[in-house]
Amino acid sequence: MFHFLKRAMSRDEPTGGFDARIDPPRFLFLLINSRCNLKCEHCSFWHTDDADKANYLDRAGRRRVLSEFAAMNPAGAVVICGGESMLDLEDYFDVAGHCRSVGLTCLSVVNGTRIRTDAMAERMVTEGPHEISISLNSHRPDLHDRTRGVPGAFDKACRAVRLLKAARDRTGSTSRIYVMGLIFDENHRELEPFYDFVLNDLKADKLKLNFLQPSFGDTEVDHFFAAHHKMDPDDLVAEIRRCDERFGLGLNPVWLANVRMYVESIAAGQHYEKGWGAPTRTRAHICNTYERNVMVDHYGTARLCFSTDFRGVPLRAEGDLRKFWLSANDIRCEMRKCNRLCGISHSVRRIGSTLSPAAYSLPVRAPAEA
Repeated sequence: MFHFLKRAMSRDEPTGGFDARIDPPRFLFLLINSRCNLKCEHCSFWHTDDADKANYLDRAGRRRVLSEFAAMNPAGAVVICGGESMLDLEDYFDVAGHCRSVGLTCLSVVNGTRIRTDAMAERMVTEGPHEISISLNSHRPDLHDRTRGVPGAFDKACRAVRLLKAARDRTGSTSRIYVMGLIFDENHRELEPFYDFVLNDLKADKLKLNFLQPSFGDTEVDHFFAAHHKMDPDDLVAEIRRCDERFGLGLNPVWLANVRMYVESIAAGQHYEKGWGAPTRTRAHICNTYERNVMVDHYGTARLCFSTDFRGVPLRAEGDLRKFWLSANDIRCEMRKCNRLCGISHSVRRIGSTLSPAAYSLPVRAPAEA
């Protein structure tokens, strides 16, 4: 009996209904660069320069990983990540093109600055990702430009959305064109005019909300998070509900409860200037990246999270991705106890924002191996 209990409680055994042997990853996040041409106050990627690119995973390696992911989950989705990933256009379209060739859905969030012409917009909707999100922090040009650190960034982002929409109409493409908004103290009471601008002026297919977390990258002092984390949970939730009713968003009430809990958790925190190093945690565990995601960095190291606090494994050969996924239950046991603020991110949260999530985000059970 002792041996049976010991085995049942082993860190190597699947728990909670999830079983890596029959539950393949749903998303593969693939980083292709780490630099950016904006100077966002909540990110430090614009301080980096890809100086070590010679040691990055090459195109053949990325294609190998993508093909193995497709074999594990033909219905899976790939997210092209940066930096500003469109600064390396040939790498960008190589990933998108390989996804299309092996039947994977491809997603990407970009700042819109490289989508300046009809020709580029047409290439994006015919050869690029199936879902293109343009980052936009507000319907107010001054607020977007200030937080993105470059004058004119608002106009470029909006022009990109309009060019993509026009290109889709001309080509008959089925690409989805979204806007991704960062929500923080200065705009959390302005969501209704923000939604109105995105849906009725820009005519994007959707506005996705991403709530302020500690800043991305290595920041010695997190000035932006310290200065902009204060959001009123009652006002925010009421604003989101008004938007849901007015625009027919079909939002998930469980997700909305998690948003309230997240904002309340931040309010109860301390030492905000320490960013990710602060002790602030969410009151409840709302992440499940470890049951659905694989993040592959520039060097080809796979993890179940963007954080390097959890171990990663280099993907050097065919079969390494599957081996990592199947051998990562020790990491999952650690991550099930993690309540860091990144849990609210659209890329890792357990509960989706709408009651009708995209098909690629739903669990797919592979046949059990003999």
